[in-house]
Amino acid sequence: MRCHRPRQICVFLFSVSVLIQPVLAGPETSEKLLKVKLTAIGQENCLGGPDRSDASAVHLKLRLEITNLTDRKLIVSKGIGAAWYGIILARDERALAAGIYESNIDIEWAPSKSDLQSPPITAPSDEFAILGPGKSFEVESITVIAVQPDAMAPLKGLPEPGNHVLQLDLGTWFHVSRPEQFKESWKKYGELVYDPVKSDPLPFRVPSKADFAKCKF
Repeated sequence: MRCHRPRQICVFLFSVSVLIQPVLAGPETSEKLLKVKLTAIGQENCLGGPDRSDASAVHLKLRLEITNLTDRKLIVSKGIGAAWYGIILARDERALAAGIYESNIDIEWAPSKSDLQSPPITAPSDEFAILGPGKSFEVESITVIAVQPDAMAPLKGLPEPGNHVLQLDLGTWFHVSRPEQFKESWKKYGELVYDPVKSDPLPFRVPSKADFAKCKF
């Protein structure tokens, strides 16, 4: 799934449209292969329309730093951050660690034309990074989170003004074809990462209604 940077991740907590589901990777391994550090590099607070079908939203511009935690080379899609399996919101990091969530939504997406085409079987294409031990690369994404900026008129399921924690459950394989055959044929270049990976938690703040404004897109 190839997108122009910054990629836009649109998250609507009150409803999720189910799209075509790509071929899912196998079960996650017990070893943590990657660290994904989120850094907020911008925030825009967009006021919704007069009816609640047009929710207000916090647009978080994020930098994702993806780091190899292992002692071997890893093959990682540069498209990480373009799509995801879920998004988790919690009141704080302690609640997140305890599994006490404000919201935990699984997202599915429609494969693009490039997703329907298999990568070359002989070697990883330039859409993949080969990371040595401890090495990293960065991408940018925009995450859009529907919120309720007016604490006097709460809307169930939407974060109210105050502090929250965001965690992304990111996909790492964006092709319809199964990844196992590529893992085998590419093993001389490194180990292919294709299971979802959770980001580190990122604190963010939903401001009061006075700090929201109409946004132009």
